[in-house]
Amino acid sequence: MRGTEKRPIRCRALTGTVGHSVNCTIYDRRPTTCRKFLSVWENNVVNPLCDQARATYGLMPLSSF
Repeated sequence: MRGTEKRPIRCRALTGTVGHSVNCTIYDRRPTTCRKFLSVWENNVVNPLCDQARATYGLMPLSSF
């Protein structure tokens, strides 16, 4: 979770440019916090926290599509 204690929050395991193309370099070994955070529409469920995280980077919410 290194990088999430600073502002702006950016996990050190995330590579690429948010809004274009990103990759988690530790996906298979990611912490429980990341495993529990569902993206929007994962399992056909809206996750408002995902939309909130996207808004932090000026991205449109996925729940409106």
